[in-house]
Amino acid sequence: MKNPFLISGYKSPSYFCNRKMETKRIISAIRNNRNLTLFSQRRLGKTGLLHHVLHILAKEKEFNLIYIDIFATKNLNQFVNTFAQGVILGLTDKSKSIFDRVGKIFKSIRPSITFDPLTGAPSINFNFNSEEEIHSSLSTIFALLAKSKKRNVIVIDEFQQIVNYPEERMEALLRMHIQKLNNSVFIFSGSQKHLLLSMFGEHNKPFYQSSELMQLGKIDKTEYKKFIHKKFQSNKINIDPEAIDFILEWTKVHTYYVQYVCNKLFSSAANKITLNFVKSQCSLILEENEPLYLNYRNLLSGFQWELLKAIALEGEVKKITSNSFILKYKLSSPSSVQRGIKSLLAKELITYEDKKYFLQDVFFSRWFAVKFNSQIN
Repeated sequence: MKNPFLISGYKSPSYFCNRKMETKRIISAIRNNRNLTLFSQRRLGKTGLLHHVLHILAKEKEFNLIYIDIFATKNLNQFVNTFAQGVILGLTDKSKSIFDRVGKIFKSIRPSITFDPLTGAPSINFNFNSEEEIHSSLSTIFALLAKSKKRNVIVIDEFQQIVNYPEERMEALLRMHIQKLNNSVFIFSGSQKHLLLSMFGEHNKPFYQSSELMQLGKIDKTEYKKFIHKKFQSNKINIDPEAIDFILEWTKVHTYYVQYVCNKLFSSAANKITLNFVKSQCSLILEENEPLYLNYRNLLSGFQWELLKAIALEGEVKKITSNSFILKYKLSSPSSVQRGIKSLLAKELITYEDKKYFLQDVFFSRWFAVKFNSQIN
């Protein structure tokens, strides 16, 4: 039996839970030629939702669909490489070989082309000799998009990454090219809300008000409960209602962690899943991850570790420099807490959202609670 609870990638709508309103909103933006910026906490299902939208649109053959993930890129050179590959594979004549397609587009630059030994998927790498070649290639790619007879839907995942590039005016460069296209819709996506809101919401930024903003929340609890029950039941596995309630509460209805717990339960080959069995499996998950969590203790300073633990044991903290919080966990001073918070945010171990701090990793926060005998929300 195939495990119906995916923890990475996208297969088909049958593996996808709800998100009907979100899907409808994104497709509406695309059909009405509105750029859209989608942001959420990490691992909340943002990328899966985007692939779900592209899957639906692919059936209609009305658009050229291009998906690009720039999370691993560190500069303009790497961005152009990733962007060029996505556009070439998603836009050009599929009847021709990849060599012919690349050669026709880039006459002066000959990239190296390799193929994945397992999937056969091609990978294109440009070796630019100068900054001029990089900018010229970027212009060539946008010119290719402009010539398309079909409308282009271009998804750029983890778009906030361009803020970290060493090149100056990177946002202005991309905005200049994007605003010249009249046959393309861009979906910008990312997991760092504060950066994206700054890019698209501050009047002195190139992308100011150039995109509709959309925050992705958690899947409706009732809908998720139905989905979980149906997937187990259709595979002849009985699961108690209270067991599902516990899963959703323990994972805080956070998509990745819900999927992970259910994936582990499904793979256990149990025919009956009770509340006690779920609790035992959750304990095993924490045990499996304990070496990773203990390693964080070695990577952080003593104070940073104590601050992280304090936030985890509270569940969420609104007044991070309040005397009550500092005294309760013996955290020295407000200035020390402020420095520690800055470091933990930079390391992406905690998140600040809706005026409160909390751990990004739900399992990590649960581990702290178990390890230090605390009850967290």
